[in-house]
Amino acid sequence: MDLPSLLAAIERGDDTTVFEFLEGVFLDDVAYDGLIGDDGVTLLAAAAYAGRHEVVDRLVGRGVDPARPWADGVDPVTWAAENGAYWVLNALLSPDRDPLRVDSPHRRALWGARAALEAGVGAGSVPPPAHRAVITGLEARLGVHRTPDELMARALVHADPEHDDWLASLFRIAEPESQERFDWARKVAEGAGEAGSLDRRRFALDAINFLGFGFNPDNGNDEPPFTREAAAFLRPQLDTEQDPYALRTVIAAFTGYCSREELPAVLAYADHPDPGVRHCVALAFPGLLTDRPDALAALLRLADDPAPATRTSALHALTCSAVDNPAIRGVLAAHLTDPHFDARLEAAAALALRGDERGTPVLDEIRRGIKNRSSRGAGRLEDLQYQLRAAFPGM
Repeated sequence: MDLPSLLAAIERGDDTTVFEFLEGVFLDDVAYDGLIGDDGVTLLAAAAYAGRHEVVDRLVGRGVDPARPWADGVDPVTWAAENGAYWVLNALLSPDRDPLRVDSPHRRALWGARAALEAGVGAGSVPPPAHRAVITGLEARLGVHRTPDELMARALVHADPEHDDWLASLFRIAEPESQERFDWARKVAEGAGEAGSLDRRRFALDAINFLGFGFNPDNGNDEPPFTREAAAFLRPQLDTEQDPYALRTVIAAFTGYCSREELPAVLAYADHPDPGVRHCVALAFPGLLTDRPDALAALLRLADDPAPATRTSALHALTCSAVDNPAIRGVLAAHLTDPHFDARLEAAAALALRGDERGTPVLDEIRRGIKNRSSRGAGRLEDLQYQLRAAFPGM
């Protein structure tokens, strides 16, 4: 194992290099022995300190001991909890299947996170440490119940929809996919609208959206019991919501709850000035009838959107659609040289699925760059091969 090179890759945020090493580690006995020894612990600590939680997760999955102390006797889970490193802590705890035992690392981490929060550890840091997310996640694993109001209060301390405190509270609220939780979220959203509390309205709408994801494994229904109520509540919000973030959430949630016949209502926002709103519309297209002239016209505009993520989602929708005409192929061909990797891949894939050979050179170039399953585009190309074999049997 070339430890200095791997540490340098972690320091510069080059996860791909580390993933490529880990892909081949089981084929190299020497590398594997080093990974489960001191070098592996050194890598794990470096990845945790750098906040590279996916690297931490892969290292733990490849046999690095997440409970073994780091240099100077640092306890991994205590460090992660005290520093509010939510995703790093989750990765370190992933192999432990018994959080309820008296000496579990979950209990130790919960104590450390609560103490750090009370002491104001990380105050003034940007972004703030996610102590509340850590506490919320650990309490869930340990069976500690919190009300939706308590969880929302934690999220609103920083009131940042991108912060882990916000997301952890949403995950916890949405786990019991129930009519009661939906009624709570709708009441908060309605009340926040009247009182003018933007943060509360954003959070409640997010909760309605998350409740539609189906986190409850015991729910044997195909859809949540409040599906029609949610669609009826969200439809007028499309016409009245002025906040871009809240509007994105309304579009995403409405798309998940409404019927196919109702989906075209989101087309009115395909040219919205906010890029996040346009992206949410693009994400709705796999469910839209793209043979509708208005839907197809909007999709082709979004395929040329200046935001790479929106272009990619629109091009992916064309990959999923069987609709074919010269205008579609022209748009796809124009993106074979798109500077964004994922957009190029989707354009080439959509052409290939239409039997158009112009996509082949791009797919071949991407394929040549794939070294293993962790290489960029590897998973998408594997999916595409299944699609191509289904579309063109015998290829």
